[in-house]
Amino acid sequence: MDGNRKKVEISLLTNGPTQSDYLREQFQDLIKKFNLGLQHLSKMFGIPINEIDNLMIGSITITDEKFEEIEYKLTMLNFGFDGFNAKDRVKSILNSLLTEYEITTESLSKIINIAEKELIDFKEDQLLERNIEIEICVNIIMFNFALHK
Repeated sequence: MDGNRKKVEISLLTNGPTQSDYLREQFQDLIKKFNLGLQHLSKMFGIPINEIDNLMIGSITITDEKFEEIEYKLTMLNFGFDGFNAKDRVKSILNSLLTEYEITTESLSKIINIAEKELIDFKEDQLLERNIEIEICVNIIMFNFALHK
């Protein structure tokens, strides 16, 4: 007899925060923390200004993919620059480029016009002249930007 019973899915409705409530709160925090305006949020998160206005007074509907993109940017803005120095960030980008595009340090050094030994030393946290470090950082960031634009 148990084999004939129908399975029933029960879902409970709560009055918890909605996706719009969450985004509104996060955006309000960014506005206060960084002295941003709605037009800044619109450009940073790729949401039309009228939808940002709607969100601040009510709600908006966005896809799960867009929500994930927004949440990633929110995380980076709120936590991505604290306790993680600039050189470590660039080394992280460097390692990602080497892995993601499966290129060698030799190839990358030629692309960014840096001696391979200097790039390896930078990657391994060896002491380099400040000018060389800056050149590596700027070129790695620009190369990453070019590939992901």
